[in-house]
Amino acid sequence: MTELPKTRPEVAARTQAAIYGAGMFSNSMSDVAAVVLPLWLAGLGYSTVAIGLVVGAKHILPLLFAIHGGAMIDRLGARRVMIAAAVTSAIVLPLFPLYPVLAIIVLLQMVNGFASALSWIGAQALFGRILMGHPDYAGPFAFALRMGSFIGPPIGGLAYDLWGINGGIAVLVVWALLTLVAAWNLPPSRALPSGKQRVGVVDLMPRVADYKAAFRLVGVPAMATVLSITVFRIAASSIQDSFYPVFLTSIGLPATQIGILITISSALAAGAALSIGWMTRRMDALWLLVVSSMGSILFIAVTPLFTAYWMLVVLAAVRGVCMGVSQPLMLSLLVSAAERNEQGLGVSLRTTANRAAAAVTPVTMGLVASVVGLGASFLVMGVVLMGGMAVVGRRVLKGRGRSGTGS
Repeated sequence: MTELPKTRPEVAARTQAAIYGAGMFSNSMSDVAAVVLPLWLAGLGYSTVAIGLVVGAKHILPLLFAIHGGAMIDRLGARRVMIAAAVTSAIVLPLFPLYPVLAIIVLLQMVNGFASALSWIGAQALFGRILMGHPDYAGPFAFALRMGSFIGPPIGGLAYDLWGINGGIAVLVVWALLTLVAAWNLPPSRALPSGKQRVGVVDLMPRVADYKAAFRLVGVPAMATVLSITVFRIAASSIQDSFYPVFLTSIGLPATQIGILITISSALAAGAALSIGWMTRRMDALWLLVVSSMGSILFIAVTPLFTAYWMLVVLAAVRGVCMGVSQPLMLSLLVSAAERNEQGLGVSLRTTANRAAAAVTPVTMGLVASVVGLGASFLVMGVVLMGGMAVVGRRVLKGRGRSGTGS
């Protein structure tokens, strides 16, 4: 059905570091926010539905305009777009504690969500275009992503415990500035199209042709399969980003301990990511993606069944391994599904699917929690997501039966 990239390009260490750093800080910003914002909103007295709305709001603009952003990255150059996005995040984030009104919080969340998404799309596009999605680079890239999630949540949780929302926001601003530094050190953006000297308003406007080109990629079997898997996987991650810390707070855990759980998960994910080259030489890549994605869903869904802290540590650790295995596989398989000059579009199509799931899941879970209770909502969502993955797994099995067992 699909193959992992086999040709390993030679890339300068500085360029590798810039790509890894940009991905590390732009991707893990949501992990830091997942500790800070839900706790702040709960402390302000907002309901689970309101918290779900705020968490889901960061996905609205990426859902609508990720394809446009990916097209801009392909057309104008990743570095140029990523610098502008990082600056936007650094400006917007300090406004959160100044305006603790739900409507304004949602608006700020939408803007910052799109800005951080653009940086993350750019890093993934460069992973495909420059690093060619090779497993030798996929492991370190995913390791860097997980290291951001490893160090970010406990720092954000500690800052929140010590200084409240101002401390948590300060950490997020630092993350935005570090994304900017990494983007600044990327290779220069390509020349502007048609000999232009600068980016104009027309270059920033969405184009119907870009959306048509992106959705044509859905017809590629590898793209369709990985998109299906990533939707269910990201839905489980959005549970961790929203109601996971709220539930843990309800059973008496402070923010620092919650951050430690997320850190443990990220640490194991980072270690697992480095084993991808070894694992894919011994196991079918697509089946490995299916199984590890199912594990990432299961071990967040059963959280309310185990309230002892040591058991929560075990669940976080096992889920981290599953996440660490599945993420680099998704990134590498997507690279082979899109042409080199369409890596931005390919990544943005995955981002659109991800954001759709991530925007709907917290709101849906908030509504479910209001009916059956917060703990039971984890189990309900887990059953739904595992059922969806079972359908995808059955399709993969049929495809393997027709085409053999090669990766």
